Amino acid sequence: MKRADNNVNSIFPSRSVTGAGKRRRRTPEEARRLILETAQALIASTGPQGLRLQDIAAAAGISHPLILHHFGSREGLVRALTRHAAAELRDKLVAAMASSDYSIEQQLDRVFDAFRDGLAQRLAWLMTVDPGGRAEQTEMIMRDISDKLHARRISTSPPGTAVERSDTDALVHLVATAAFGDALFGAHLHRSAGLAVTGETDRRFRLWLAALIRAHNAPPPFPPPQAG
Repeated sequence: MKRADNNVNSIFPSRSVTGAGKRRRRTPEEARRLILETAQALIASTGPQGLRLQDIAAAAGISHPLILHHFGSREGLVRALTRHAAAELRDKLVAAMASSDYSIEQQLDRVFDAFRDGLAQRLAWLMTVDPGGRAEQTEMIMRDISDKLHARRISTSPPGTAVERSDTDALVHLVATAAFGDALFGAHLHRSAGLAVTGETDRRFRLWLAALIRAHNAPPPFPPPQAG
């Protein structure tokens, strides 16, 4: 029986040796993708400690200088990882809004799920590792989502109904904050409140949030009083 290998390399398949015992030559794009995927996997398994370039190089079966060649520095790698995570989040959020046939509850499910599977943790860790890094990518994601949601709210509102852009921005901020915080701390907050950490607890909160949004979007039962 073979003894289990607990070395960091064991979580990745061997990439460095071919049947002929030589390294396979990769294109620059393939090398960058390999480094990013390896770093992402290490972060997922160990947290920010996984961002040691020596460990990434060993796990990927490449040399440490090759990482510096493609990303310039550890900070350059962190910013590339942040852009990658931000693009992944953007794609998931856009997909969550892809159909106007989804109910508010279904859209919330998809938005909350977009932050799951470690994506929220990766973004939080990367921002912690490089707090001075540029945040344009994440800012543009929220702006793009706000643009799409605002256009949809206008198109589905009754004729003559004014939809303020500031209201849409606040709605996006509310949902994104709730989804991001839930992915990071939801289970801990449930336990601290004496709630079961179950899918049913998640479902009840999302239903409550959907009802809150629906009530907010509903027109008032009576027109506001006119001044004077």
